[in-house]
Amino acid sequence: MMSESEHDVVERCRRGSREAQRELFERTSERIYRLLLRMTGSADDASDLTQDTYLKGFAQIEKFDGRASIATWFYRIAVNEALQFLRRAKTLRLKLENSARDNVDYPADTTAIQLDVQAALGCVEPAERAILLLRYQDGLDYRAISEVIGCPEGTVASRLSRARDRLRDILRKSYGETEENDATVHPKNG
Repeated sequence: MMSESEHDVVERCRRGSREAQRELFERTSERIYRLLLRMTGSADDASDLTQDTYLKGFAQIEKFDGRASIATWFYRIAVNEALQFLRRAKTLRLKLENSARDNVDYPADTTAIQLDVQAALGCVEPAERAILLLRYQDGLDYRAISEVIGCPEGTVASRLSRARDRLRDILRKSYGETEENDATVHPKNG
């Protein structure tokens, strides 16, 4: 539920107050930007999507019903914007790859590439990535996440579990057994 001061700011936004919009933006934009940055992996894209999120949010502020916090509402808009952006980017990337494949021979074995956590997150489906980031980066509880993505809390729990398993599998495949092998010398110990 919204706090009293949050309710006042939202009401002023509904009346078109630029000052109230700025205040709401300053209260929530850092968290929204951070989420979008982790979802897209690009500061420029995250910045653009943050702006799109707030433009859309302020244009549709009358639809905000106050059952959740305004930050949760903006999270939902941001996740939807990011998922749409990532779908468009994937379509474009596939077109470019298909075009390039016709002109270039790629090496067959690319499995030796080592991934870090950010790169591994990039390999997780965008909807799963959003749930992981909302929970572990932004610290939202299951109830808040369910409001952001529009599904029951039980579904959030199962999707989060599945997303964690996928991330773990990606990292395990990337780093293989070298992380667990006693014979491997750690750079700080070598």
